[in-house]
Amino acid sequence: MEQQDGNKVMAFDTLFSTNHIAMLKILLSCLDYQAQKSMAVYIKFLELQYTIHYYNQNPHPLCGCTGPDASRDLPSLCKELLPYCDEKEKKQIEQLCSLFQSMEMYREFSKTMETMKDMIPGFADMSDLFSSGDPSSGSSPDIMSLLINMLTPEQQEIFQMFGGNHNDK
Repeated sequence: MEQQDGNKVMAFDTLFSTNHIAMLKILLSCLDYQAQKSMAVYIKFLELQYTIHYYNQNPHPLCGCTGPDASRDLPSLCKELLPYCDEKEKKQIEQLCSLFQSMEMYREFSKTMETMKDMIPGFADMSDLFSSGDPSSGSSPDIMSLLINMLTPEQQEIFQMFGGNHNDK
């Protein structure tokens, strides 16, 4: 786990705790097993109670020092989550991140293709070579169909779940 990721967790834990709760956590190790169980539940109760009180007194959203949009990009968010995942969850997050990166690459590629069509006369005819259909038939499916067919069934399902119906123009 990177230091920055740990800092976010520690900052959250610090925000929703008090010095007295921290002292109880320290004393927890001095208690016998039965008392530890009860004390641990009591500590969590105090943290919940403090959190509710905090939000009643501070109706403002939480955001890090880097601003609210800094951690919104998916690859960074995925990277921060990975240390807390088991192997199966890591694989799923990596697949999801890969899918979104592929979609972003497609968007950039589409923009480039449109720009090239506008700038270079006759480029529209050349771009038909990149499609999966027959240019002479006049019905050439877009490259999105080709890319979607390259995804695994699970990735296709995730793509559709996130509004990837490419037939809606």
